[in-house]
Amino acid sequence: MKLNGLAKGLRIGAVLFVATLSATSAVAGVKNMAVVVSSGSKLSDIALADLTKLCKGAQKTWPDGKDFTIVMKDPESPDMRVVVQKLFGGTPGEIKAAIAKLNESRTMVKIVETDDDLLRAVGAIPGAVGFLDVYSINSSVKVLRLDGKLPFDLGYALKGN
Repeated sequence: MKLNGLAKGLRIGAVLFVATLSATSAVAGVKNMAVVVSSGSKLSDIALADLTKLCKGAQKTWPDGKDFTIVMKDPESPDMRVVVQKLFGGTPGEIKAAIAKLNESRTMVKIVETDDDLLRAVGAIPGAVGFLDVYSINSSVKVLRLDGKLPFDLGYALKGN
């Protein structure tokens, strides 16, 4: 009897251990994406609705008249899923066509391979805004508040959940 109870306890413990590992690995893949601009930018905050208009091409310039350029990694990558859904309103598969349409008259969306490429492009292109993992941010860029919130604030719109 005692042995059956011990075996049952070990099985329950093993199941809980595996469940914990699964939950931990799922959380490890969740990324908080930051909206970044050049460190010299005067912008500090943008409304999600305004950023969405810019990303969808309904508005093509910043309020100061500078051209708006989006710099992002592959929109079909898992990292970009939340950005694509919230700002472009589509699935990763649909975004390729949307980007092609946005880029018809000028390059409005620039796709880069790495976070370092993104940081360099945002710093070099006037009016550029980029979306990247908060842990890739460095001093060459400034994080914009989105609706007054930073990436780790409760209710931040681009949390990868």
